[in-house]
Amino acid sequence: MYATAAARVVAAVVHLATAGLLVGGFTLMLGALQRGVLVVPGLVLLASGFALCPRPGRLRPDVPVLRQPDAPELFRLVQDVADAVGVRRVDLIQLTPEFSVTVARYGLRRSPCLLLGLPLWAAHLPQQRVAALAHALAHLSRRHVRHGALIATALDSLAVGSGGVRTSPQARLPYGSLAQAWRAGDIVEAERHFNARGRRSDLASWAVLWIPRAVASATRRLLVRLTRSATQRAETEANLAAARTASSDAAVAVLDRHLARATTLEMHRLVVEARTFAGRRSATAAQEDLWAELARHAARARAGQDTSRPADPEGSPGAPLCTAAVTLDAPRLQRIEAELRDAQREVALMVLRDGIPAPARFEP
Repeated sequence: MYATAAARVVAAVVHLATAGLLVGGFTLMLGALQRGVLVVPGLVLLASGFALCPRPGRLRPDVPVLRQPDAPELFRLVQDVADAVGVRRVDLIQLTPEFSVTVARYGLRRSPCLLLGLPLWAAHLPQQRVAALAHALAHLSRRHVRHGALIATALDSLAVGSGGVRTSPQARLPYGSLAQAWRAGDIVEAERHFNARGRRSDLASWAVLWIPRAVASATRRLLVRLTRSATQRAETEANLAAARTASSDAAVAVLDRHLARATTLEMHRLVVEARTFAGRRSATAAQEDLWAELARHAARARAGQDTSRPADPEGSPGAPLCTAAVTLDAPRLQRIEAELRDAQREVALMVLRDGIPAPARFEP
């Protein structure tokens, strides 16, 4: 409790410091109308303030966006899960090629958008999909402090600020002018002087920007450390919410990292195969079969898995056996699949064209 309160104080100080930098920069720029010497400090303060200024989240431009008229049955399922978990309903759904289900914020109002990974959707059984949705939506709870507006925007600002004040490499001229070139000695000497000035400029920039970069990085690490215990509690509550919404068995099964790795590897193999034998198979057939092939491979992986292996202790909900509060039956699943067919084809085309995204930490 005290760590979370301290984290909120630190985040508020970050935002106040950002506002102070912006106000101070504008004040110095206005004072520069009478004294030109204040222009440089004003620009420095304004640049620092804009670097730390919170930025509204944006939707991913490379993946399809679904609104409620586009997929009413899918939105009805997500809304039922959100109501069962006790969190706010999402406004948009984006289908992504990652093996994950997460919730992102976009716009000035920080509206929630569900990022639904099609590999995870294809690999898991219907009730496990409900558990994955419940686990992701549970992070919209106010108890997840890192997703709150105050701390989340402070973390984003510090991350952008610490990266934005880094020195960029100065241009360098390579040595090695031809000895037979006209006035080659003068050219080599000019190259040496230019590179020497570039090194001095880099040293001066590093000396000036090292302090704000170090302060931003240290403050971000402090915020992460202060919110670590609250984040762990929120993760446990998300596991419990998944168990209560989709049943305990489904909540444990959706946390299986072995299935995530197997599905990602199979997806990579299918993309390589489609590219290698592109002449023997139409691109339309490859798009239609990608998610069905992943589903069949996941079923074979589950069938060959050792069922006597205990659940992963890191992902086990640790709750008593729960029955499902939201069920995904066969008729409802068929309606959802019909709604997603065009968007699935679009994501499959993107994957076959650009390859699978870089593997990231598994997020159920």
